[in-house]
Amino acid sequence: MKKATIDTQQNPLLGQIQSFYKLNTIDLKLIPEVKFRHFRFRLLDGYFYKVKRKIRNSSDLQECLAEVAPLDVYYSTACWLNPHLIASRLEKDILKNIYISCDLSFDIDVSNKVKNLGEAKHQAIAVNDFLTGKGFKIRYSAFSGSKGFHIVCDDPWKNENSEMEPKKREIKAIDERKKLVKEAKDNKIIFDEKVTVDTRRIIRLPGTINSKTGLICTPLSRKELESDTETILKSATGGAITTPRIPQKREMTAPSANKISGFLGRLGVRPKPKDKINYSTFYTNNIPETNLKIPIIEFGGWMQREKVYSIIEKAQRQYGLGDVHVFRDDEKYWGVSIKALSQRRVEKILRFTDSTNLNQCKKYGCTYTRVGKSIGVNGEVVQSEPMLIKTITCELRGQASRTHSEFFQSLGMPANQKYITLCGAGKEKLELIHAIIE
Repeated sequence: MKKATIDTQQNPLLGQIQSFYKLNTIDLKLIPEVKFRHFRFRLLDGYFYKVKRKIRNSSDLQECLAEVAPLDVYYSTACWLNPHLIASRLEKDILKNIYISCDLSFDIDVSNKVKNLGEAKHQAIAVNDFLTGKGFKIRYSAFSGSKGFHIVCDDPWKNENSEMEPKKREIKAIDERKKLVKEAKDNKIIFDEKVTVDTRRIIRLPGTINSKTGLICTPLSRKELESDTETILKSATGGAITTPRIPQKREMTAPSANKISGFLGRLGVRPKPKDKINYSTFYTNNIPETNLKIPIIEFGGWMQREKVYSIIEKAQRQYGLGDVHVFRDDEKYWGVSIKALSQRRVEKILRFTDSTNLNQCKKYGCTYTRVGKSIGVNGEVVQSEPMLIKTITCELRGQASRTHSEFFQSLGMPANQKYITLCGAGKEKLELIHAIIE
């Protein structure tokens, strides 16, 4: 077992995850023949770790979860004679690929074709009706804890697949699923076809934390599935750690910012409540592939604009922050520098400026800043995109974040990099959080 070294001071949210799995036993009654399934964990460094032991019951799983504290937990939709040894289809050792059967699984997510969580729910109901109409017994439907739903049936063809050779048995199972996928598509049902067809697929384990949102992957009865999305979201909070939640609709300022990446910093922010639920996207001040951060200074919207500029200019001179982009929405101002600093130094700057996000930084190890529109339940714009109102220029001393520099350039705000040394990953690694604000 690859054991995680959990520093609850540096990574307080990993400590929360570890505590959650120590206190909550995952009920595996929805996963039959569990000893024939392999499990994978997504770890802090983004690595997908394949559990190299058979999980026979909930106690085995809880022991692994409490020890490793994974960000995400997945299990195989297929059953294998030696699941802990599972290898690629090219593996010559037949003992590593003895296929037994495979669940019939459907995954419906918010996408280009499914615009919001409400539409995803309607597609999930359509899948339920389609499968029931064919006489298939649905084992469970679940909200993924993020942006979609899973519908899982026992293998309908398990007793009909008489192929003795494991490879041929697996190929026949894939062919049966391809026929069913075509039939479902002919019925205008939208889902991720690859998940249904692929016998090597892993899906999120019900009862575990979804690290994108902190919500629980939650099984739903038919009545619960047909309830409104707010009820479904609230059902997924029981026992969960304090975190943001996934929005029904993705709304970004620029296409280049669409990739969700990173790991820490996805968790923990709870923005100021609104009068009604809306969906927003935030980026963190973490600089991926480093332990550094950029300073983002926040002020209440009641402050006079010139006062905001004055405070930022003092901080610029004091700490050599370089150019600071100043933004405004209807609630607050914030100034963004791309200077790369330690967390302690960032906190010192936030304290110097009386920044309203100092406690957020101290509690979660990073700050969260809105980007793009905030969207209501029915797709209406609740808040427009933050407006760039000024760039206050100044010489930057030291390193700067390549991640945030490229991100702001992609939004049409070129940075003065003549004498700047950049550090960290490119903008594709920018940590983005999709959050539901209640």
